[in-house]
Amino acid sequence: MYKKSRYLAVVLLLGAFAVLPSFVYGANGANFVLYNHHTAEPGEMEIMLMMDIGQEPDGTNYTAQMVEFELGITERFTAEFMVEGQTTSGEDGYHFTGFRLEGRYRLFEYGTFLNPVLYVEYEDLSEDTKYVMEMSGREDASEKHKSRPSRERVLETRLILGHDITDRFDVALNWLNESDLDTGVTAFGYAVGLNYGLRAFGGGSSGHMEDKSEVHKSVTLGLEIFGGLGDSDKGLTANGNLTQHYFAPNLKIHATEKVMVKFGGAIGLTNVSQDIFRLALGYEF
Repeated sequence: MYKKSRYLAVVLLLGAFAVLPSFVYGANGANFVLYNHHTAEPGEMEIMLMMDIGQEPDGTNYTAQMVEFELGITERFTAEFMVEGQTTSGEDGYHFTGFRLEGRYRLFEYGTFLNPVLYVEYEDLSEDTKYVMEMSGREDASEKHKSRPSRERVLETRLILGHDITDRFDVALNWLNESDLDTGVTAFGYAVGLNYGLRAFGGGSSGHMEDKSEVHKSVTLGLEIFGGLGDSDKGLTANGNLTQHYFAPNLKIHATEKVMVKFGGAIGLTNVSQDIFRLALGYEF
């Protein structure tokens, strides 16, 4: 059952790559966890399908998917709705695990040094959710933190600091907090990294790496490091035996003005981490 479900999910993902006809400029750039300071243009709508193929530390294989809908409300405010699910070796069938609601607000105009973006997300997810959109907390969380109900209701906030070094090179830092609304415990995490435009072609030079009116095709390299930093109950820590940390090289390819493919791998840096192959498809309309 697991193999059939995994193959079906892969076929559906690849099929979506074949039929979705657009060009995406999400605030992750080439990365999957790290957000930069870019926000969608007013009225810009985007759909993105993402997949993780991973193996947990105990050797259990799984695939997890997320579908993300994004809308630019103003030039500084972007809203998103996400649904996700997973299938795991040894379990029957596919499990839809929940949804997320997200908003991001950029405080200043582009060009501001370390331009801050305020990020708020509400998560309603089952305990078996597996798609890695962020990492926080610690593996030895207290029984208070572990004794949550079968569904997690979490309020996540991030402070996103980002800066365009050149028109092809941006860097960003995210500090994130995940507050469990049932237990009151807040888990802390981080992400830091960059996007670098390796190649842009098919249009004139725009002075901005992600100006779709000028750059029709592009290849962007993303590098990110992310992980957990403890929680409000047992304290902050970066101990590799207690927290997960990852290094992730990623690549985003705009094959045409209308088609974007993104793939990469999250490499576990600690004994409690896993290794993940990541894949994404974007469509803007």
